[in-house]
Amino acid sequence: MTEMPDNILHLPSYQVLGCKATDDEMHFQVDAPDPIACEECGVQGEFVRFGKRDVPYHDLPIHGKRVTLWVLRRRYICRACEATFRPQLPEVVDGFRMTLRLHEYVEKESFNHPYTFVAQQTGLDEKTVRDIFNARAAFLGRWHRFETPRILGIDELYLNKRYRCILTNIEEKTLLDLLATRRQDVVTNYLMKLKDRQKIDIVSMDMWNPYRTAVRAVLPQARIVVDKFHVVRMANDALEKVRKGLRKELKPAQIRTLKGDRKILLKRSRSLRPGAADHGNLDRRIPATAGCLRAQGALLQHLGRHHTTPGRSRPGRVDIHHPEGPERSLERSV
Repeated sequence: MTEMPDNILHLPSYQVLGCKATDDEMHFQVDAPDPIACEECGVQGEFVRFGKRDVPYHDLPIHGKRVTLWVLRRRYICRACEATFRPQLPEVVDGFRMTLRLHEYVEKESFNHPYTFVAQQTGLDEKTVRDIFNARAAFLGRWHRFETPRILGIDELYLNKRYRCILTNIEEKTLLDLLATRRQDVVTNYLMKLKDRQKIDIVSMDMWNPYRTAVRAVLPQARIVVDKFHVVRMANDALEKVRKGLRKELKPAQIRTLKGDRKILLKRSRSLRPGAADHGNLDRRIPATAGCLRAQGALLQHLGRHHTTPGRSRPGRVDIHHPEGPERSLERSV
């Protein structure tokens, strides 16, 4: 069995003098430890107390409530050198007026949650959380060894009401960088600055044309592949446009049938339940959908078994550098 701590704060160097709780906050009055020696001359036992004041320090939340420690900080005067000093406090970060454990907690959580969320949770100012994050990120950046990936991923992220380019190392499953925009000139400049960019063999991306243009200009040796997600999404969007366009030529009963079968159109044949309405039945009721369904099925079959490099299976990628072109290879694969 573990021993009980000297105080409920688990800060053995401090003495808890009192506590006051509200609905959202907890306030503790604590006494700081006396110094061992004068911080100016190092003489022990030759100093006396010379004033005091309460200084607030933020601490980790307790039971979901924000915590403030009111530390009784004293000044001392040394009789040996006549210097006055206020001793350093253990287990606190004076620059941010918080405990060391809270500082470490904010460092960790600010990488996983928005600054405002962490600030509200801990009772800190949002700028304080941002400053702690920036300091930690700068420290990690000095120790990070960047290596140009063999397989580069380029995609976009919709953040703060605008699209931003995100670059990843697909083999290592790590994030490389997040650009402020997805404009072609910004992406091109970033790729130009990559160290050893000739090492990049494959670039996986969506169908955003500026990405392809930038890669072809800067990384001519790299093979471009399109992520399966984007291909399937565009195929489904095209099928949905056809479905909606047919409404103008159909009878009311057929329109109702087509509307009810929307989800069936988006399914592959093997995903349908036995006895349920299938693609073939839909073809007979509305023949105009037959060609679209065959094209969709052929595309999905092609994506499931296509190889991007000789001898290496990579399902889910469409190779736009196929010798006969992706359209011709699709016809041959089905």
